[in-house]
Amino acid sequence: MLSMLFIHWNVNPNIPLPFDVFTVQWYGMMWSLSIIACFYYGRWILRKEHLDENHLILIVQYVFIGAIVGARLGQVFFYQWDYFSQHPIEIVKVWNGGLASHGGVIGGVVGLFVFLRKYPQYQWIWLLDGTALVIFIPAALIRLGNLFNSELYGKVTDAPWAFIFERIDHFPRHPVVLYESVCYAVLSFLILMVYKRYGRQYPGLYISFFFAVLFFIRFLLEFFKEPEGDLWLGYISKTQLLSVPFIVLGLVFFFRAINQPATTPKT
Repeated sequence: MLSMLFIHWNVNPNIPLPFDVFTVQWYGMMWSLSIIACFYYGRWILRKEHLDENHLILIVQYVFIGAIVGARLGQVFFYQWDYFSQHPIEIVKVWNGGLASHGGVIGGVVGLFVFLRKYPQYQWIWLLDGTALVIFIPAALIRLGNLFNSELYGKVTDAPWAFIFERIDHFPRHPVVLYESVCYAVLSFLILMVYKRYGRQYPGLYISFFFAVLFFIRFLLEFFKEPEGDLWLGYISKTQLLSVPFIVLGLVFFFRAINQPATTPKT
């Protein structure tokens, strides 16, 4: 394999700034852009449905705070319990890295539930669907942040589009996070087309799309990722096992959605 044929990736994870007062990372910037994107996308949906925008900022805050807390706890309990159980103070040091997307999804759902308890005039399925409509854009952006950090790299390959993550080693690897980012961007476009065609005709349709399709893609792409830890049956990673309940839940939501009449929330 000739290394000159591959893409050499050695991007500084910190954004170059004209001053040296503080550091801004690309990963953090992607999170910030995700929050902004969710707000404006959510506002467009509310205006299209002629609904009140008063609680939009609160919904975004509840979801993202829940997602960050859940992602950290997911990393702790799903992947690194042996370490964090011995160093509990490290759990709060989110800036050192370590966020698990499965935990982030659970945390985001919990955040929505807490919001609903405070504002019961909204419908649960309506909130889940609305979140699912906008969440693919943040998923794509955050994966780009992982790419800037040279994280979650794939297995060694001789594919011509392989990346050599020079901060890791000098082997050409699948840029799995880039695959994910592109997939999520395409899914965002597809779910928007479905929304423009069917609106809220099938309550639960969009959250079913999110759970079933996104985590099925995650399941497939894991085969290209460098495994962390032991594999179940020699093939299946822990991340893939964690994806299975979400896929099943998505299918449950889908079959429920196609047999439910449309409803309109009171705001």
